[in-house]
Amino acid sequence: MAERPRRRLLAWPLLVALLTVLVDRVSKYFVVRFLAPLAPDGLDILGSFLRLVYVENTGVSFGQLQAYSGVITLFTLIVVIGLLIGYRYLLTPSRWANLALGFILGGAVGNLIDRVHTGLRLGLSQAYVVDFIDLRYFAVFNVADSAITVGGIAYGVYLVFFHQGRSRSGEDRQLDTGETA
Repeated sequence: MAERPRRRLLAWPLLVALLTVLVDRVSKYFVVRFLAPLAPDGLDILGSFLRLVYVENTGVSFGQLQAYSGVITLFTLIVVIGLLIGYRYLLTPSRWANLALGFILGGAVGNLIDRVHTGLRLGLSQAYVVDFIDLRYFAVFNVADSAITVGGIAYGVYLVFFHQGRSRSGEDRQLDTGETA
């Protein structure tokens, strides 16, 4: 019976990641279908604060490194593989940290799908992600970018403020202090 909660602990961040990918893909589908024809004007949502606009971003945040689209795509693939390989070790007793891990993984996969899809169609050097949320005074971003950012901040807060005292086992303390059992 003790195995069941452990399996649940392993599975739910993956479900969060899957849901993140799903929301990202659906939102990008509608953006490509309905906003691409309106580019570059987009659609005003909250006056001068928020608009939806179709942008093909070959770079990273704030449109940086646009000349390195192929490298960014390969790096994203390596990050996703690393997250999947290290997934069991990145899980924590904290539900918030595991939620954050699900957001990071889902966001990375969502953007990777964009880059691979466009890279296969246009060539790796032209691979891009579809961005569409424009806060006017900030970079244009998408659901996957938001998930990565929120997840990264939440996981970082967990690691800095909550992880150290709770996760150290007696064996780790013995190694640090030189105590014997």
